[in-house]
Amino acid sequence: MLYLLTDEQKKKVLREYRMRLMVVSTIALSFVGVMAVVSIVPSKVIVSSHEQILNLQIKSIEGGSSSNVDDLSKKIADITNTAAYLEPLGQLLSASDVFNHLEKLAGDKNSINQFTINHFDENASVQISGISKNRDALIKFVDSLKKNPWFSGATLPYSSLAKQDNLSFTLNLVINLSKLKI
Repeated sequence: MLYLLTDEQKKKVLREYRMRLMVVSTIALSFVGVMAVVSIVPSKVIVSSHEQILNLQIKSIEGGSSSNVDDLSKKIADITNTAAYLEPLGQLLSASDVFNHLEKLAGDKNSINQFTINHFDENASVQISGISKNRDALIKFVDSLKKNPWFSGATLPYSSLAKQDNLSFTLNLVINLSKLKI
């Protein structure tokens, strides 16, 4: 059909075609530009907020903020306490040996649910919590702890004897490291 037109009409159609192509191209490029800006702006906002957070952290570290020092001190104390559990109590004794000995003294009618040990120079302190099946078994356990040379200071609060069966108890003991022999 283009061949049926005169040269002047062909030029007019070609000019119209190019005009439409330019308009469509301009709209497409504008759309791509808008999409690029919409995609970049959130990334820029996120990056700048992270940068501000990092700058604040750097300033607090460089400034030696007391809250960071306190946090680090607490973490160091926790790590030291955890390491104390792994450290032997005496020459040949470990915390697991003490626990096993307590378990033997507790017998079948008493169960130890919690075991906490703290080291000192000459002695170590132990706190045990558990459940006893009955009052008599708990009293026998405390008596065996009092008679045992490994431990001292075994006292049972009267509140632990309030019930007849399934008694919850908590005992604080001192381990005499000088008297321990395995």
